[in-house]
Amino acid sequence: MSAIYKQFQQAQQQLSNIEAVDYFFAKEMSQSLHCDSLLDNEQNSQIFHLLVALSESLRAGHTCLPLSAIANSHYGYRCDNQGIVMNHGFAFTDEISLAKLLVTVTDIPQQQVIVFHKNKLYLRRYFNFEQELLTFIIDKNEQAKDPSEQVFSQQHIKQCIEQLFPELSSEIAENEKPEQDVDWQKVAVANAINKPLSIIAGGPGTGKTYTVTKLLAALVMLNEKDNSRADKNIALVAPTGKAAQRLSESITKALQGFESLVGQQILAKIPQQAQTLHRLLGVIPNSVNFRHHQGNLLNIDVLLIDEVSMVDLPMMVRVFRALPRHCQVILLGDADQLPSVAAGSVLNDLAPKPHCGFSVENQQYLADITAYKHLYTSRKPTKREHATLAADHLVFLEKSRRFDGEGGIGKVAKHVINGNFKDSWSLLEASGKPSVNSDNNCNALRLLPTKIDNWLAGFVKSYYLPIFKLDTVAEAFKQLQKFRILCATRVGKQGVEALNEQVHNLLVQQGVITAFQTRYRGQPIMINVNNYALGLYNGDIGLMWQNDAGHLMAVFEQANNDYKWVNPARLPQHETVYAMTIHKTQGSEFEHVVLILPDQTDNKLLSRELMYTGITRAKQKLSIASLANVWRHGVNTKTQRYSGIDLYKK
Repeated sequence: MSAIYKQFQQAQQQLSNIEAVDYFFAKEMSQSLHCDSLLDNEQNSQIFHLLVALSESLRAGHTCLPLSAIANSHYGYRCDNQGIVMNHGFAFTDEISLAKLLVTVTDIPQQQVIVFHKNKLYLRRYFNFEQELLTFIIDKNEQAKDPSEQVFSQQHIKQCIEQLFPELSSEIAENEKPEQDVDWQKVAVANAINKPLSIIAGGPGTGKTYTVTKLLAALVMLNEKDNSRADKNIALVAPTGKAAQRLSESITKALQGFESLVGQQILAKIPQQAQTLHRLLGVIPNSVNFRHHQGNLLNIDVLLIDEVSMVDLPMMVRVFRALPRHCQVILLGDADQLPSVAAGSVLNDLAPKPHCGFSVENQQYLADITAYKHLYTSRKPTKREHATLAADHLVFLEKSRRFDGEGGIGKVAKHVINGNFKDSWSLLEASGKPSVNSDNNCNALRLLPTKIDNWLAGFVKSYYLPIFKLDTVAEAFKQLQKFRILCATRVGKQGVEALNEQVHNLLVQQGVITAFQTRYRGQPIMINVNNYALGLYNGDIGLMWQNDAGHLMAVFEQANNDYKWVNPARLPQHETVYAMTIHKTQGSEFEHVVLILPDQTDNKLLSRELMYTGITRAKQKLSIASLANVWRHGVNTKTQRYSGIDLYKK
């Protein structure tokens, strides 16, 4: 080992992007694997660099390192724009040779920290997390096949679906409507009712929350038919406080429209208050553990998790560990959005596109319940040649009510997620540029000048200045929700920090605040760390506002049009939030979004998933500031998370 790099600085000179944690991880692991005694110098060097690459992959959010991704590559090589070599890198050998080396050093008892499995290299904790998740999913799918596990009769399910979808209850013609006329919301509810695990996935505006609210109503209605059953204990959760708040609001709104379909007795039993995953599991102060786990299970019968794309692998496994076996699990989200910040891409792993097909039995069940036949079988076959598990648990909502396919926002979002630079950029160019310092252009989509000074003052005047002139905090929150500036990065001239400072300076110029004010009435703030004592969570957005006594307080919206007032001195770490990163906006929506991309074409944060997430935060209007070559780089860069989870292959 000592012959490879004596110090981190030597490794840094040889390998681009290496961090100190990668170097010391590889050094420590090489020693624990006894590489010096088992291998010659060249073999030892191959293993050391594999461990460096594994550490880097974990930092990037992967749960493993496939040998196919690293074999025969020149790892850590980098040259500048003039072709001058900056880092010479390291040459990995072929996949078969790497596999033989790893078998040699990992073929030791179970306590080995490194795992080599199916040509993928793991840190054991992530290998164990993946195996637990796979076991849970397979067990839930086996429950679905067991007749003794079926809670509701098919006849009662059909009656329930007809009641919840009355406009579609008339018999479908013998020749059946074409696939585009399928009501996927109806299919999703019918499919999930009798499944211990179900996933309802779809893009913005497809009605995921509306659909799942009908599903909850169906479960309560069916449970009511058997008077001997106790009421179901239903838990609604989301990864962040903001996402939980939006879930609560969406379900409350949906229930208000169900009064003609469902009796008040049923509606009253559907919960409307969501909570965070952390609060569900029970945070223990100053501990990484939770109160609920496999030794202290949650007392719930149905668990709905929204915004699953944001949930990392370790958290998802910890949630599943704490569930009683009979608990019905419903997962909701958009698999095209950014994956979780931490390791894993659970929703993407469990809901791959295109749909892998229903089993014959599930096809027949859905045909009997909904009258739709051959769902997910008339499409082109996938490349998953060795599929062993049908995707009976999964339904994609296909039709967006918000983006009908004709509007610019929906079109550009679709082109971006499909990797279509040409058509997405053509749409932006055709949208035209607005006049300087003006927001009078009513087009839903527009391309802004890349020079921020040309347009920022106009947006501040249109959207942020009015906040300071409003009388009530309710009006201020409504105004704040109309607009947000989204950035790909925190630093740099197109980053969050610079944009927030520019907005601050413009407000000073307008005479609304003074240059050195750090807290002022009308200031939007975002919480950066969880504080369970105050009930404030990372990502929560509030406003500084005066209470009835004239004291400046931090105010946060709550469910049922209520507000939480907090003394500023008690606030956890927070920041001003006229602009925010795209990552932080997951689970949020705004009437008008300005999306700003950095001007470097090699920015590692840029990807089509990042851009898609930012684009789809806009409900009505989207303005974009980007260079064409930066846009091309982002659209052409697909986020890939290495994982060993594949339910559809042997």
